[in-house]
Amino acid sequence: MMGFIVNPVSGNGKGKKVWELLEPTLRGQGARFLMRQTSRQGEAQKLAIELIQKEGVKKLIAVGGDGTVHEVINGIQQSGQTCVFGHVAAGSGNDYARGHGVPFDPLEALEGILSDQDERLIDLLYINGRVAVNSIGTGLDALVAKKTNEARYKGWLNRYRLGRVAYIISVIRVLCSYCPCHVTLTVDNQKYSIPNAWLIALANIPNYGGGMLICPDAAPDDGEMKICVIHSLSRLQFLLAFPKIFRGTHVSHSGVLFYSGRQVQIQAEKSLFVHADGELVGKTPVNIELLAARQAICDATDPIQSGQRKRVPV
Repeated sequence: MMGFIVNPVSGNGKGKKVWELLEPTLRGQGARFLMRQTSRQGEAQKLAIELIQKEGVKKLIAVGGDGTVHEVINGIQQSGQTCVFGHVAAGSGNDYARGHGVPFDPLEALEGILSDQDERLIDLLYINGRVAVNSIGTGLDALVAKKTNEARYKGWLNRYRLGRVAYIISVIRVLCSYCPCHVTLTVDNQKYSIPNAWLIALANIPNYGGGMLICPDAAPDDGEMKICVIHSLSRLQFLLAFPKIFRGTHVSHSGVLFYSGRQVQIQAEKSLFVHADGELVGKTPVNIELLAARQAICDATDPIQSGQRKRVPV
């Protein structure tokens, strides 16, 4: 039995339209499935637990954006049971879909999910009792995520498929007043002192903020998280360097540092917002742990046979 969790308002109503395309296809193929729609933030996680524990769902598909993916993945992990995850992209940023090669065409994505052939295990990032599947960030980018989620222009731009522009506008807004600070970063027990840190991004996939290549070498199944630190830049230097992130060419910039590891602690001289997959999850100081090979997912582009998922410790 499959379960679909649909966020009808994701992508400014795209979620509803995508489901209206998927449902008759599923019925036409005689697929056995249950569908639940979300009506508020946080509900997808509860619905995921319900479908797994009460309805016996073994494959759970999120129809929505990265926020829906984040909630459904957390629901699977908190259920304590084995359940394969799939995704049909219907959001504004769709970083998960980009990072895993999920087709943007809904029917093509559904075909991969229904094939029951291509599954693999991916890593997760554990923070404050939750998991992130894409990325975790603190500093300027967490504040940008907060502003973007609250902004009216996000919905307006989504109508014209310009979700990425909403993020760029928020970056410019936040950059005007944000003050970088000293951060102590500890990676696998190795301590680094970072002066004037603008942001620290911990990535499980290359894509970030609607398609930016914040950590071009990040991979979701390599057993380590990639860490990007931007520091010691003036506002003008940051603004001039920012477009490089979309092509991943910021990697050679003198104000950008990269690390990789499995255990990360972040301490800052002032309290900084922290986001997981674009959703605020707290403030610094924080500890982040990589949970290697913890979630089975459908992936039509990388056919690696899935193993048994382990339960995430909480």
